[in-house]
Amino acid sequence: MLDLKQLQAFAFVVEEQSFDKAASLLHVSQSAVSQRIKALEGQVGQALLIRSTPYVQRKPA
Repeated sequence: MLDLKQLQAFAFVVEEQSFDKAASLLHVSQSAVSQRIKALEGQVGQALLIRSTPYVQRKPA
């Protein structure tokens, strides 16, 4: 089952296009957001975001 905190972190990063802004909105560190998304990617078995500046959402294959 997918974790709500991981999904929230992903949604905020997508919406804000920033790990830092997502962390601020979630009241956690940027590292915590990154770890949550990394764990979510592990659960679904693929990268969900391409980490770059500016952020780029990965397109489904």
